[in-house]
Amino acid sequence: MEAIEVLGDGMRKISLNEISRKIDTPWSPVDVAVFNDSVIRMSKLEGEFVWHKHTNSDEVFLVFEGEFILQTKEENFDLKKMEGIVVPKGVLHCPKTDSSATVLVFELKGTKKYGD
Repeated sequence: MEAIEVLGDGMRKISLNEISRKIDTPWSPVDVAVFNDSVIRMSKLEGEFVWHKHTNSDEVFLVFEGEFILQTKEENFDLKKMEGIVVPKGVLHCPKTDSSATVLVFELKGTKKYGD
């Protein structure tokens, strides 16, 4: 199966397993689906990212494989496979993992990876 298969009426069938297998560079998100003003991205996490925030939009993380910690200035959140978290706009945060994880990130199309 292709990672994204185009069907009739403009519909697309998505294989998250195929997309995950093709990602080999950590912290380099791949667009899985774009709809309305939003996008779902998949990314491999290894080590620690940079501290950042998104002033104008919330961000949702859903763990597809592995586990990671979402750090905020107030507390850390341990997230395991099939768990997720909503990061409200304006909250300074930093994802990190001691091993590796694959996550889905739901955000607005124009959201910058390193925040604003």
